[in-house]
Amino acid sequence: MEMDLGSAIIGAIVIVISALPVILMNRSIKKRKKVLLQSIKEMATQNNCHINQHEIFGSFAIGIDDSKNFVFFYRQTKEKEIKQFVDLGEVQSCKVINTSRTLKRKEGNQKVIDKLELSFIPAMNKPEIKLEFFNADVNAQLYGELQSIEKWSKLINDRLKNKNQPMQPPKPLQASVP
Repeated sequence: MEMDLGSAIIGAIVIVISALPVILMNRSIKKRKKVLLQSIKEMATQNNCHINQHEIFGSFAIGIDDSKNFVFFYRQTKEKEIKQFVDLGEVQSCKVINTSRTLKRKEGNQKVIDKLELSFIPAMNKPEIKLEFFNADVNAQLYGELQSIEKWSKLINDRLKNKNQPMQPPKPLQASVP
C-alpha cells in the first residue's frame, strides 16, 4: 500500500513538472497576443477608427477598419517597436514583396525567403508604405507569414477595387403576386 501511494505521488509530481512548461508557454503566448491586439486597437482609437478584422501572428498584429478604410500594423521585436497605419483612401494598390534567394544544393535548387513585405502604392505623389511581415534576420523560420500576407493583400486589394467603383443604387423590391 505504501508503495502504491509513493508511486502515485511520484507520478503526480512528474505530470505537474511535465505540464508546467506547456502551461507557462500558453500563458505567455496569450499575454503577447493580448498586448499586440491592444496595441493596434489603441492606434485605431487615436485615429478615430475601430478594428473590425484583425490577425495576430508571432511578433505582429494587423487590423482593418472596414468603415473608414484604414489598415493598422504593429510589430514588436527585441530591438524596436513599429507602429504604422495606412489610409486606403490614399492608396492605389497593394502588393506582396517577396525578397528571396536561390540556394544551390546537391538535391537541387532551393528558394529561401529573406523578407516578406506588404507594400502600399500611393495614389498621389507620396512615398510607398511597407509593412514587414517576415525578416530572416529577425526570425529564423517562416510560420505561416506567407499565407497571412497573401490573405491580407487579397482582402485589401478587393477593398481597393470596390472603393473605385461607383456605388450602384439598390434595386427596387418586387412584390410577389400569389
